[in-house]
Amino acid sequence: MPNATAPLQNHKPRLLVVDDEPKQQQAVCEILTEQGYDTTGFSEPQAALQALENQRFELLLTDLQMPDINGIDLIRHAQVLSPDTVVVLMTAHGSVDSVVDAMRNGALDYVQKPFRMGTIVPVVERALEVQRLRVNNRSLQAAVTQQLRQLRAVNQELDAFAARLAHDLRGPLVNMRSILQMVEQELDATEDAPLADMLRRGVASGDLALRMVKDLLDFARLGDEPLTLAPVALDDVLNTAMTALEPLCKGRNIQWQIGPLPPIHGHAGLLHQAFVNLLGNAIKYTAAQAQARIEVRAMLRPSGSHEISVIDNGAGFDPAHADQLFKPFRRLHSAQDFVGEGMGLANVRRIVERHGGAVEARGRLGEGAMFTMVFPRHPLGAEPVISRANPDRTGT
Repeated sequence: MPNATAPLQNHKPRLLVVDDEPKQQQAVCEILTEQGYDTTGFSEPQAALQALENQRFELLLTDLQMPDINGIDLIRHAQVLSPDTVVVLMTAHGSVDSVVDAMRNGALDYVQKPFRMGTIVPVVERALEVQRLRVNNRSLQAAVTQQLRQLRAVNQELDAFAARLAHDLRGPLVNMRSILQMVEQELDATEDAPLADMLRRGVASGDLALRMVKDLLDFARLGDEPLTLAPVALDDVLNTAMTALEPLCKGRNIQWQIGPLPPIHGHAGLLHQAFVNLLGNAIKYTAAQAQARIEVRAMLRPSGSHEISVIDNGAGFDPAHADQLFKPFRRLHSAQDFVGEGMGLANVRRIVERHGGAVEARGRLGEGAMFTMVFPRHPLGAEPVISRANPDRTGT
């Protein structure tokens, strides 16, 4: 009578038993059939392989020592014909080395002859549970892969749409701004001050709209296509970024502390953009400080990843809303207090993620902020070499 705990379901697990001793094979089949399994037995390994070609079996229970094809060779062939089938080895003669070899070739477990029902049934049940998990995992992986493929296609379409929209909007905005500016220049502000003020606001709004269009276009151009990465000296990238930002520092009292940065594998142009955005933010949000302090430093994590941090003593942010910082067009400060469109940090995150890294943010309102770019270790696993070409420095 079948065991009440046996997996009797709509679909009975199908078991394939292979043993060159017919009586032994029949006895095992009877034991497992009584437990509620759909069991098929063969005394010849070649016949078992033909059955695997044409039918689906959840589990293969095979003897180790057999003529023509031994258990290990049978396991190898079975793994090719039916990767989802799990294998349990039966052995009376095999040494430990033989069992280990069989398990290296795909066997999940083994039972030693002579065995009783109380020995073989728990092993079969465990193996079938593993088999179900394997099939479910493979199905989930296929579903996730398909969803990622669809999501990637949607993202590419959105990026293409954003790029087309930004490109198409730029022309009308430039024309509108130019017309307003021409009228403003020709208008006698002393005769109609309110109209002159409205025109100035219109020109400023046009400038803002053009900056937003540019940021949107830059964001869309980052895309998801693979980057060609090469060794990049971050010291050089940082220096070019600071040169580009010099106009923002005029008339400001800024104390810079720049530590040496490591070389990494990256895209120099995109990394330049990331540094410009992070340093530009630090310059902007320290505007209210009598003496601004901006630090750039590097650390090597135990995992081998590089972290590059930009730290300032500026306005900071509410840590409860830190997750909003890296979203496009999201701002945590009023536009009246700080000019900007909320795209700089979104671009930084996308750039770093394109390099296989991540961005972190820490800060408090009125106490400054720290933004950290984390880049994965060198793909070849080489020890990083810290450049000393750019020593610590302070200045205004």
